Amino acid sequence: MQSASTKDLWIILASFIISALTIPIFGRLAYRYGIVDKPDGELKPHERITPYLGGLSIYLGVLFVTPFEFVTKIALTVLVLLGLYDDAKNSDPNVRLITEFVIASVLVYKYVGLSLLFPLYAVLIVALVNAVNMMDGLDGVCASVSAISAIGLFIVATSRYDKVLLLSLVGALFGYLLYNFPPARIFMGDAGSYLIGGVLSVGLLSSIRNGSSNLPYVVSAFIFLSLFFFDLGAGVLRRVLNGRSPFSGDRGHFYDKIQSKTENKRYTLFVVVFIQFALFTIGMIAKQNAMLSLLAVLMLLVMYYFISKWLKILKY
Repeated sequence: MQSASTKDLWIILASFIISALTIPIFGRLAYRYGIVDKPDGELKPHERITPYLGGLSIYLGVLFVTPFEFVTKIALTVLVLLGLYDDAKNSDPNVRLITEFVIASVLVYKYVGLSLLFPLYAVLIVALVNAVNMMDGLDGVCASVSAISAIGLFIVATSRYDKVLLLSLVGALFGYLLYNFPPARIFMGDAGSYLIGGVLSVGLLSSIRNGSSNLPYVVSAFIFLSLFFFDLGAGVLRRVLNGRSPFSGDRGHFYDKIQSKTENKRYTLFVVVFIQFALFTIGMIAKQNAMLSLLAVLMLLVMYYFISKWLKILKY
């Protein structure tokens, strides 16, 4: 009989293989049907036309490796289709936001049920999905941060199905990184970032499910995901303080500011991964007990304070 750790490795390996083998196929399809990202020198500073649809390979890696669970699989599939349509046609932002809230509500109801905090949880999930989407602006960054976050959430998830889902995402992201490591040969597109946001949301809700009795795990889960929320919050605040729409795009994300210092995409990715590993370590400290959770939160605040000062995060 295989041990749990051996089964976990097989899950990662299977999703890795599916993702890595199917990406070239989706890359060719993206070129054929014009589902590509064209550089514009501003919001899209990459050097050449790059295909989307890498996210569909990540989706297949997750879909075929995890057991079928109707609500979760349908919710994730709708997110992928929403992102795919946006990649191909640019969907209406209002329709996209409404759909995100519907999916978020379904997942929140499934995992934590109805409560006074239901609207807050739904907003939190929508914010996470969009934060992951915003993180996908530089080669390798979103996939790397997401993979490390998923490993952390795997540790604090409260059901075997949720753990398998997170592990399958890790494997699929590793397969995708073979092609998205700088200089990227394919992008995940909104289909991929929405899927990742959905799976990470499941991990977060899984940690929340047992409520206050599970507080260190909840704190830990938020720390694992904190870089997404930090980048989203800093982006919105920066735009508002500079008289811009909070929904407008810019190149002021934390990874853009790191790249302006390193002037090298690979070095930037390594710095981001180092930061995320530091957050992973703080999250593991928080998971131990309530007192260490408090200490971890203080460490987190200090870390983000120095990152903000170093990068001048609220300035352009």
